[in-house]
Amino acid sequence: MTFTQVPTSRGSFGVRCHGETGELVVCMHGFPDDASTFDDLATALVGAGYRVAAVNLRGYAPSPLDGALGLDDLVDDLLAVIDALSPDAPVSLIGHDYGAQLSYPAMARVPHRWRRAVLLAGAHPAFVQRNAKRSLRQLWMSRYIAFFQLGGYADRRVARHDFAYIEDLWRRWSPGFTMPAEHSAHVKQTLRASMPKPVAVYRAGGFTVARNRIAVPTLYIHGADDGCAQALLTSGQDTLFTHGYMTETWDGVGHYPHLEQPNRTAARVTGWLSS
Repeated sequence: MTFTQVPTSRGSFGVRCHGETGELVVCMHGFPDDASTFDDLATALVGAGYRVAAVNLRGYAPSPLDGALGLDDLVDDLLAVIDALSPDAPVSLIGHDYGAQLSYPAMARVPHRWRRAVLLAGAHPAFVQRNAKRSLRQLWMSRYIAFFQLGGYADRRVARHDFAYIEDLWRRWSPGFTMPAEHSAHVKQTLRASMPKPVAVYRAGGFTVARNRIAVPTLYIHGADDGCAQALLTSGQDTLFTHGYMTETWDGVGHYPHLEQPNRTAARVTGWLSS
């Protein structure tokens, strides 16, 4: 793995690059996380003949901390990154959590730029908005979003005691799973260099997204024990896909399928991308 800053029309983005040859796979992380979340999956993809670029989102150092953080703005960032990394050839896309949610409008906007996609634990924003209202349990699970609207108080609370709030989210979202110490330390380091921007993303808007058709073959994976988002949030989104869509719900898995079951995820992702 090599780390580099990729200059784009929208600023310079921190990218973890794996492999030197093969078709490009771009990975987008969610919250609270960073691009290192894909290191193990990227190793498997390189072994299967791909090269991988895992990007830190805007708001996560050393990617830009300034600028608008709305969903459409992050989509613009993603498209600028792939234009810089692969100006001519289409790429495959892997997104987790918020990285998955921004992938839907990105694929709808420029379908010719994508080969295939794998989305993890992140339903289409428009269907999240619709389906969450139907579940009191989901509204309770999403209470962290309401808390983040408290601005500076929430920002301070999140960072207090070496991000104990974040550790609590990890435990709640993936019950029975302990975030690896090395990854936890790396994410906390990123958050220290980035706060309050990772939390401010939730005050920037982004769930008013059109239900545009998506002509990109897509595999969606959700953990049955996800304590952040119920699988029911995806209900109806299959109607958007015109060139193939498969959804899988994995028993005994929480919000981080790629970290909780790395071998299974690697096999499934490489199989999907090569099919």
